[in-house]
Amino acid sequence: MNGKLRTAIAEISVEQYAVQGTLPLCLSDGASPALDKLKPLADEVWSDGQQEVLTFHYAGHAVNMTFQSSGTYLFDSMDIWADMSDCGEIGIGAPEGLSLLAARMSLDMDIFELPDELICLLPNGVTVHYHKHDQQWMLTKIAGAYRNYEDTRSSLHIITNAG
Repeated sequence: MNGKLRTAIAEISVEQYAVQGTLPLCLSDGASPALDKLKPLADEVWSDGQQEVLTFHYAGHAVNMTFQSSGTYLFDSMDIWADMSDCGEIGIGAPEGLSLLAARMSLDMDIFELPDELICLLPNGVTVHYHKHDQQWMLTKIAGAYRNYEDTRSSLHIITNAG
């Protein structure tokens, strides 16, 4: 991957990312991103000595790619800060749109509700996060698949039942 990655990522819809589960699966070549090639292209780089996070900014969202410092690709996520409720189609900007997408694709979806966050878990291990804003749930994050479905579901069950 090289500088074309920025353009390729910009063309990935939030729906495609949620259904496919990771950036490499969404990209046409399916190759694992290379830390050394992407680091100079990133808008932000954060490191704690064990992991490095590369962030790429786009209009309305950012894509984060996490690597071990050795260069091994770990996982990715998408942070959404634009209001997607006015994009014409229902899309997954609201939980109802994600439910419609899941039903259309015959995907079971688990929903975990916290006081200020709604987390939807898809069968591929992706979590889609909504936060309350003016009495509506708004899409704020999609965390690509990192752990398997059962481990993720178990963790979310513990978190939502901790209070």
